[in-house]
Amino acid sequence: MKRRLFACCLMLGIAAAALIASRAQEATMGEVLFAEDFSKGMDEWWAEGGQKVWVEDGRLHVKADPDKAKGETGYGVATVWCRKEFPADILIEFDAHVVSSSRDVNNINFFFCYSDPSGKPLFESRASRADAAYGKYHKLNGHIVTYLKDKGGKGEEGSGKGRFRIRHCPGFKLIGEAFDYECEPGKTYHVVIRKKGNEISVAVDGKVWCTATDPNPQGAGLIGCRTFQTYLWWDNIRVTAL
Repeated sequence: MKRRLFACCLMLGIAAAALIASRAQEATMGEVLFAEDFSKGMDEWWAEGGQKVWVEDGRLHVKADPDKAKGETGYGVATVWCRKEFPADILIEFDAHVVSSSRDVNNINFFFCYSDPSGKPLFESRASRADAAYGKYHKLNGHIVTYLKDKGGKGEEGSGKGRFRIRHCPGFKLIGEAFDYECEPGKTYHVVIRKKGNEISVAVDGKVWCTATDPNPQGAGLIGCRTFQTYLWWDNIRVTAL
């Protein structure tokens, strides 16, 4: 009888410990604030610039690479904003897949913590950014992560490695940079951007490639998908509170 009672208590203790550990893990992971698989189209998004932005097969397709020689029209840059505002400390995950890029830049950019210094909602001023000119976003509050193919610059000339940059706006200030890994068409990359306090990091396919410390980090704001001279798709966008 005592042995059975002891065994029962032991099992209850193990179960309780497992429950506590599970709840602790959930608390550490934070609350999932947003999960987008584009099953409802672009209900939560609006686009600025580009040639064409559409949802197909549960993916957000963004084409911003017009061939002028063929008479194609539209802009060679595009930004697609999520309408939902997120807090300052977040973990952002998404899949990105470059279909093609005429300049072989394979440009995958991401905006986060974005807002207008005047306090005006970005949705209300969208018409002023109809061409998605990059400089117009540099005057707003926000952070930019750039992930693309290295075409020279500070990296090895023609290395073909990936190029990572982290910037602070307004001012378009470079606060983190790295040349590593790859960024090729025809491959799906899983990107994770983490911002906690003044620390920002960018990971691709499970490894952190670039980090930055911002002495004046931005607060709550919008997120947006951005590209240049590239046709790509995005999927499985997920935002978690930290």
